[in-house]
Amino acid sequence: MLEIKNLCVRYGEKIVFDNFDLRVGDREILCVLGKSGCGKTTLLNAVAGLVPHTGDVRGAERVSYMFQEDRLIPSLTALDNVLFATAHLYKDKNEAERLAREALSAVGLEGYEKRYPHTLSGGQAARVSLARAFCYPSDLLITDEPFKGLDIATADMLERYFTELFEMSGKCAVIVSHSVEEAVALADRAIVLGGTPCVVKEEIILDRPRGERDLSYAAEKAALIKAAIIAS
Repeated sequence: MLEIKNLCVRYGEKIVFDNFDLRVGDREILCVLGKSGCGKTTLLNAVAGLVPHTGDVRGAERVSYMFQEDRLIPSLTALDNVLFATAHLYKDKNEAERLAREALSAVGLEGYEKRYPHTLSGGQAARVSLARAFCYPSDLLITDEPFKGLDIATADMLERYFTELFEMSGKCAVIVSHSVEEAVALADRAIVLGGTPCVVKEEIILDRPRGERDLSYAAEKAALIKAAIIAS
């Protein structure tokens, strides 16, 4: 569970968040949306402790952060990129490698363990990044537009991998996205941020089985989210 109370973030004279509260439940996926520059990425960075802030952030002692870019190390193989983030946490290196191989297999990359980033497609590199994020033993996963720039079919495939891994992980997750379709496909709840300082302008509950592809339901919820973003 993630609980944020009285979050304040300032950049000089600009107040991004002032006494901002937010709660994400156990095993919940929350999607954060809003216009560009409204504070979505700043919220993630504050949770991860990457920007100065005041307030109380609980449940973020150990965080997996999946960035917009895959951030793979070019000189390391796919397997070693996963191990780079996780191996130091295990006394038994064989156990660390076993878990890394399982994570790569779970995203459809069995047989790609020795491949280097420059030999992978964009979708494959994103899958390595996804495997690394879920392999890291955290209670909270935060992602900043991880499927940005991918074609529709690849993004859909990664959303399915994400859902399957999430179900197995026991984590809670906060996803920042500009895609309302991604929000409807992945999240249990969506919030739209806006204003200065930033506040929650709208909350939309997505009360269907996670990962279910109901096109009429998705269109209805997507329309509500789009309208909220435009109004924000």
